[in-house]
Amino acid sequence: MVGRGLGTREHDRPGAGLVKRDHKGLARRPLRIYTFRVHNLPVSSKPALPFSRVDTSTPNVTVRRATRTDADEIADLVGPYSAQGLMLPRTVEQIAACIDNYVVAVDEAGHVLACAALDEYSPSLAEVSSVAVAESQHGRGLGTQVVLGVERLARTRDIDELFALSLTDNFFLALSYAPTTVSRYPEKLARYDALSKAGVEIVPKRCFQKMLGTSWSAPRLVEHAVASKAKKRKVG
Repeated sequence: MVGRGLGTREHDRPGAGLVKRDHKGLARRPLRIYTFRVHNLPVSSKPALPFSRVDTSTPNVTVRRATRTDADEIADLVGPYSAQGLMLPRTVEQIAACIDNYVVAVDEAGHVLACAALDEYSPSLAEVSSVAVAESQHGRGLGTQVVLGVERLARTRDIDELFALSLTDNFFLALSYAPTTVSRYPEKLARYDALSKAGVEIVPKRCFQKMLGTSWSAPRLVEHAVASKAKKRKVG
């Protein structure tokens, strides 16, 4: 993942790879590498939602659907990875336009610590993309949590099959994804072809696949957790 981390939603127009802008929409050097990497490894193969404290100095973390107010922080989170060529750059406007596809992990103050997105290809197929975790939060399993959140989101949309691309094996294998080949997904190959024609160098990555099926289940996403806490404080 980085998201696309990380993953990627190419925001997907031919030539998108030629846009010489950073995650804030500013001019940047030409993009040469397009990749998808996971930027932290799970600490447990059986994560839970919501999170528990890692220690007494670490605030609780909640996984929830992203809202438009999260777009700036998502851009800040994935921006450094885009600058390193680890994922395609996304402006705040691009993220905001598809914010309903994002899942975020936030602390008690509502700050975004990790994100992932659901990139739909058809009514039954989607990619886990834009998976990114703040550098200071690596090792806490937040990448695992947001991917589980994306899986939950996929099921609410009746999507049966997910795939993901990564430079490493451990992350998705630990989440019960099976190795496969990207040639299984002509829709993805078509996007790669458009990027190549736009001058973007495509770095080979491993492909992983997961059938969610009717028996799949995952912890329920928390909706509007911050607003709910604020409401409770007022009532009290």
